Amino acid sequence: MPKISNVPTNLEKEVQRLRQEVKMLKEKDRNNRERLQELDHKLISYELAASGANDGLWDWDLVNDELFISSPWLKMLGYDDTEFPNIRGLWESLLHPDDKEKAVKAFQDCVKGNAEYYDIQFRLKHKDGDYRWIHSRGTVLKDVKGKVRRISGSHTDITNTKFTKEALGQSELKYRNLFENSLIAMFRTYARTGEIIDANAKMWEILQVEPQPGITTLQFYVNPEDRANLLKALKQNQKIEEKEIQLKRGDGETFWASFSAVYYQDEDIIECVLLDITKIKESFFDLQKLNYELDNFVYHASHDLRSPLRSIMGLLNLLRLEDSNAGRENCIEMIEGSIKRLDNLVIDLLQISRNSRVNNPLVEISFVTEINNSITNFYHVEDSEDVKIITKIYQPVAFTSDLTRVRIILNNLISNAIKYRSLSRDQSFIAVEVVATQDKAIITVEDNGEGIPQAKLSSIFDMFFRATENSQGSGLGLYIVKNVVDKLGGKISVDSKENQGTVFKVELPNQQSHS
Repeated sequence: MPKISNVPTNLEKEVQRLRQEVKMLKEKDRNNRERLQELDHKLISYELAASGANDGLWDWDLVNDELFISSPWLKMLGYDDTEFPNIRGLWESLLHPDDKEKAVKAFQDCVKGNAEYYDIQFRLKHKDGDYRWIHSRGTVLKDVKGKVRRISGSHTDITNTKFTKEALGQSELKYRNLFENSLIAMFRTYARTGEIIDANAKMWEILQVEPQPGITTLQFYVNPEDRANLLKALKQNQKIEEKEIQLKRGDGETFWASFSAVYYQDEDIIECVLLDITKIKESFFDLQKLNYELDNFVYHASHDLRSPLRSIMGLLNLLRLEDSNAGRENCIEMIEGSIKRLDNLVIDLLQISRNSRVNNPLVEISFVTEINNSITNFYHVEDSEDVKIITKIYQPVAFTSDLTRVRIILNNLISNAIKYRSLSRDQSFIAVEVVATQDKAIITVEDNGEGIPQAKLSSIFDMFFRATENSQGSGLGLYIVKNVVDKLGGKISVDSKENQGTVFKVELPNQQSHS
């Protein structure tokens, strides 16, 4: 009987091996199914989260060439899972033509291993025909050899955000254009240092400086205490409105400004609006001056009009009581003198009124003729044969101006020089000089008469001002001269010393060169 061996045969070994392999495969399959369930559960969770976050997931397994896109990926474009059984080529077909080349190239760079991340914005076509802005992010997975195995990522619909940013950008652009082109100066500055952070063109124009870093507002205050007061008010109230302050430009010229500002405490920044109100302020000062002059005019005019009238009334009463012819003649002469003074005052008042409202035609003026006529008119009237008249006129060019107003200037200055000559001098003189050029005429009237006290020089152009007790006029002559000179766009100055004489200097523009 044969002996039975306990050594397994080759067949038995193969069966055992197969059993072990089956067991391993079953274990591996069980693990795979558990892993699959786990991944499927995670995928569902991710899709739900992505759906709530308006995100869609995508994945491309390059090893097995398997492509996956999640339901939210499709839903954000208006589709469901059943509409695209085959999703290959779907992404590229939905890309906006203007974004396609850029988006595909970026993705191919990841596939080739040239980029570790995929992060790009593009437009995909929605089912309704419009395009949606998508922000796509992806990560590249490589094997140990550095070859790309998988690319996974997400899609986020950023259409609303994109439009909001564009709207904000357009608003910022509009605001910037408004800021830069505003007719009102605007600027931002640090409260502590006063450094100007940003300013528009109007601000630099008003300040008369070139824009450059490091410029502070401190250098533009006439009174440094003004800034301290403004800053204190801003920190207390967070804003100030239409505060009037005096500032200075880069060249040192002062001007009035209306200042409004808001203070942002967290940033320690002040946003300011500045308006140059110099002309408005000057107009206000002029209005105040006019109101004062009007009050002064009413008072003095009524007084100066009533004074000769009262004198005439009194002289008429004397005339009725006077028996002698000589006495009556004397009363009549005094009445005539009062009437002349009244007439002169009325003439002066008419000249003031006429100067402010009438514009005469511009004509060529001969200074030789006008000065000779003026001297002739007053030389005999004032009984001044003992006064030496000196004239020096240089007029090589045509001079054009308002003849009536030029005559008012010459007549008043020459008559004053004759009227207030010094009777104690051996020889009184009046020197009239004119130098006319293409741009202007300089008229100088000099005398060695009574002169004007230094304390009164600043007031000689005021209405109804009389520089001397000997004055018999209305006190309007030099006031009229000054207003006429201003009307012609000229300048007048005076230099005088009591008991030595006076020099008036007038500059008038040649209107021929300005026409």
